[in-house]
Amino acid sequence: MNKEEFQAFLMEQREQVMAERKRALLELWENLPTFERPDQVPPLPNRIPPDEWKEFYVKKLIGAGAIPKEDLKDGEYYLGEHRRATVARWNGERGVFEYWRWKFGNRFIDHCNHFEDDDGFALFVPISEATEEQFERNAE
Repeated sequence: MNKEEFQAFLMEQREQVMAERKRALLELWENLPTFERPDQVPPLPNRIPPDEWKEFYVKKLIGAGAIPKEDLKDGEYYLGEHRRATVARWNGERGVFEYWRWKFGNRFIDHCNHFEDDDGFALFVPISEATEEQFERNAE
């Protein structure tokens, strides 16, 4: 096998692996279980065209039990999935979730968007109401 044939072989293998990953992810999203715990929320894909995000992924999340933005109550606490938190408070005035974050040994309130408002950063997927006590415990 010469160099060009080897490069073609590698490209073909890469395309097959990528196609299989895409197929497996689509199967996962097509068969989402009803969310009972934050760890059941799958990793959210990134770099998805906005129309596809809203028409497919957002609808699948809501169908599996994620709380739509329009149903959130200002100042309420929610259990959900985010890369840094499992409990966050909805700030309806700002239209963002607030959660406790640790950085360089300091604890402070950070914010993130609801999953319907994809801004290219980590999103919060609320699945049920929580308590202030759970919110404070999440900061420890």
